Amino acid sequence: MKIRGKKLLSIFSIIILAGLSGACSGAADQDGVKIIGSVEQIVPNGFVMLEIIEEAGPVPVDTVEIDSEGKYRMNADISSPSFFRLNFNDRQYVTLVLTGEEFEVEVNVDGNEPNGYSEVSGSYDTQYLRDMDEIMNEFQSDARRINQELMQARNNRDGMTFQSLNNEYMDLARSTNEQMKKLVWEAVPSLAAFYGLQRMDPEQYYTFFDSVSTELSKELPENAIVMNLAQMVNTRRTLAIGAEAPEISLQTPEGETLSLSSLRGNYVLVDFWAAWCKPCRAENPNIVRAYNEFKDNNFKVLGVSLDRTREAWLQAIEQDGLPWYHISDLKYWNSEVTRSYQISGIPASYLIDPDGKIIAKNLRGPRLQAKLKEIFG
Repeated sequence: MKIRGKKLLSIFSIIILAGLSGACSGAADQDGVKIIGSVEQIVPNGFVMLEIIEEAGPVPVDTVEIDSEGKYRMNADISSPSFFRLNFNDRQYVTLVLTGEEFEVEVNVDGNEPNGYSEVSGSYDTQYLRDMDEIMNEFQSDARRINQELMQARNNRDGMTFQSLNNEYMDLARSTNEQMKKLVWEAVPSLAAFYGLQRMDPEQYYTFFDSVSTELSKELPENAIVMNLAQMVNTRRTLAIGAEAPEISLQTPEGETLSLSSLRGNYVLVDFWAAWCKPCRAENPNIVRAYNEFKDNNFKVLGVSLDRTREAWLQAIEQDGLPWYHISDLKYWNSEVTRSYQISGIPASYLIDPDGKIIAKNLRGPRLQAKLKEIFG
């Protein structure tokens, strides 16, 4: 498959592939996986460097010269599945998944353009990476077009078109995620599955992440990247969709203790915010609109503030007109809720069902409105 204008690491940095393991060394006269190919644009002193991607970044494994006809050849002794990349002249990079079982991998490239032509054959696992990139490139192209049209609709004050385009984007995102899920699952137990997971939201697709992690752990139990994935999945388990929301019990502005569990029987949006948080204050009008529309149903909002002073907290509540329940211990990031809910940034929110189960996270703007309409009709 020829893919032009593609840069395999355009979505996430090499550092995200932290913790990759696998010893390897290479030289042209050693046995191992043969890596051959050609470069279209020959440059003076051209070279190809094979690098293994580790926690600190790419680590050189072997370097060979590109001959006068644009050809190159190297061997890599690979003891376990790992992510690699081929560095062509410090100008173009191609990411590979190599297991050590490949006989010959051919990589043909432009060689002089960062987003130039590249073609890979002989590596079944690497083909998954390229298919995953193709899905995301198509999504990004469509998303850019929708975003431009959304801006035009906003400028024209065309609310109907704006909503239609927003719905189109949501449908596009859902379709893309379903395609990615299918491809990731096909790739299991290859490390390529991890590559695809980087394109997905672990909050929204926690159960899927858990399933993939379980299968990868069976096949590659000692692989560092697989162990890191398993650790991440386990850390998020207590706050996964479907899990019971951890208890929150803090003081109201009146000095009374209010617990999340006391609101059982209602749908509750637990909103983590603060007076000093500009994005939180910008989001408040959206929550107010949602609250006013659905407050006559069994919908409540519990504002959990990470403020430091009572004065700033109460002033923000009044200024923004927030007519729901409010609690805080005024301990800023040292609040106990930041640990129990793993809050590393605000605004953050959890939607809790009448049984106290988490059913959605970080719903903002139209997404909050859409979810509540889904629930209440």
